Amino acid sequence: MRIPTHGRTPGLVVLGLGAAILFSPLARAADTAQTQYQADVQRCHSTPGIDKQACLQEAGAALEAARRNTLTAPGVQAEAANRSARCDALPADQRQDCLTLMEKGTVTEGSVSSGGVIRETTITTPAPVTTMPAPGTPGTAPASGSIN
Repeated sequence: MRIPTHGRTPGLVVLGLGAAILFSPLARAADTAQTQYQADVQRCHSTPGIDKQACLQEAGAALEAARRNTLTAPGVQAEAANRSARCDALPADQRQDCLTLMEKGTVTEGSVSSGGVIRETTITTPAPVTTMPAPGTPGTAPASGSIN
């Protein structure tokens, strides 16, 4: 059986098909997923204080999800729900500070992929109001320059 090549050599046709597959968006996505996986595995081995087995399992799961094109980023509503859920586990007197810390506008450093996000915010708490005793009240120091 002879395959028509329309004047081209069969080798060039095969080369052209190979290049089309190699440079297709699907091939680039697979390459990106593999590169991310390798970076994740390296991070699992070099980050102190983490569960390496769980980290490697998560890296593998992310690679598989990327290959199946099911790896997604959470939407705005899901992120808000996650922020709120993190704070719900805290005692009531700490919950509002946690929610303030989770809001946009705080200073953030790092990333989840680098091992964690550090959030910093300043929460101003007014000092308790104290009243000063009137001069000459027993138990107070005399005014400067007065002699008893």
